[in-house]
Amino acid sequence: MRKTLTTAIFAAGLSALGFVQADAATEIRYAIWANQGEAQYEGALEFKRVVEEGSDGRYTVSVYGGDQLGTPRELFTQLALGVTQISASGDPGIKEIEYLAIPYLMKGIKNYGAVLDTDFGQEWNQKLIDEREIRLLGFMPRNPRQISADIEINSIDDLKGLKLRSPERDYYVKSLSALGANPTPMAFAEVYTGLQAGVVDGQENPIETIYAGKFYEVQKSIAMVNYIKKPAYVMISDAFWQDLSPEDQTLLKKANDASNAVIAEKLPVQTEKMIAEMKAAGIVFTHPDTKPFIEATRSVRDELGGKMWGEEIYKKVSEIGQQDLD
Repeated sequence: MRKTLTTAIFAAGLSALGFVQADAATEIRYAIWANQGEAQYEGALEFKRVVEEGSDGRYTVSVYGGDQLGTPRELFTQLALGVTQISASGDPGIKEIEYLAIPYLMKGIKNYGAVLDTDFGQEWNQKLIDEREIRLLGFMPRNPRQISADIEINSIDDLKGLKLRSPERDYYVKSLSALGANPTPMAFAEVYTGLQAGVVDGQENPIETIYAGKFYEVQKSIAMVNYIKKPAYVMISDAFWQDLSPEDQTLLKKANDASNAVIAEKLPVQTEKMIAEMKAAGIVFTHPDTKPFIEATRSVRDELGGKMWGEEIYKKVSEIGQQDLD
């Protein structure tokens, strides 16, 4: 009796001090590269709203923007350990999924989803789970990647010999080489100063990244060539996922769909505003014929796609990628 009473008093004391909260909500830490006000950040806030309302407060979602919690590689470790539960970034964790971003292979985000819904796509996700202890929850819309330069690009011929900053991935390097440019791998943090100092003549990124990085301050033009359509990847800790009930798993999928709907609504409006501001700052937007770009990069698709997945699966991926789904 005395021991039971002592235990009860001790537990009550801990509760009063905030150490024990029987009905405390479970926190979901959501890391994203985007900052407040950006469409993708607003999408993460919609994810938060849907989860918190749909769970009747059993979960709270804390959104950390601007890469506050670390790089994608650092976040993979956090997800595997369960320290962070969800992240959205441009790195899907394994090359089988990442190489869907080979130039002009995918028409849109729904094509990515259709590929991952196949038997081999599910095998890729299982590989991600087995190797990284994380899984792909879904995709997040981003704008296609465009090319900015210190000259006007009106056709593929204008890229010949142009020094373009490239991310340090072979499919970027090979793609820009196939377009006639001279790709120069460079860390993202160095891009602005590299453009400013003339180390490189241009770079490639989605419009929102060009705007946020203020690259338009040290460039003359942006060529709208849509050469890579790559979403962000929404990743979730597999340990956290496995602990969820089927109903809560469904809720998180619903929240991700709701997040994408908000982004799909806000991103075009924000993009139009960003383009207008960059035009006002002196940037010339060009719209070259993309057929020569598509043809020039065919060898890159065939080489890297066949090497990554094997010819049979590459053929299936190509067929799915070119369907009109969006």
